[in-house]
Amino acid sequence: MAKQEDLFKNVVSHAKEYGFIFPSSEIYDGLSAVYDYAQNGVELKKNIREYWWKSMVQMNENIVGLDAAILMHPTTWKAPGHVDAFNDPFFQEFLFLSPNILSHVD
Repeated sequence: MAKQEDLFKNVVSHAKEYGFIFPSSEIYDGLSAVYDYAQNGVELKKNIREYWWKSMVQMNENIVGLDAAILMHPTTWKAPGHVDAFNDPFFQEFLFLSPNILSHVD
């Protein structure tokens, strides 16, 4: 585990040094594990997004692109079955290990 943490710290340090990211709200002591894109990070993100768009949308005749809001009316998620038929083994295991987690949500 320590090796993974060291690797992550080295990657973050390298990314900050070469202008890919910087800690969000850094001048106000920052937020833990939250980063903003710096000049090179913005370009990298744009290139990855363009590559993904081309390979997933433009090169497939049966796929169309859509840029929609993440926050939607609940019916939008319920109508196609995303609410009633949602099945995520990781989330189910999380609830099994932390059964009281939802008792604090109003």
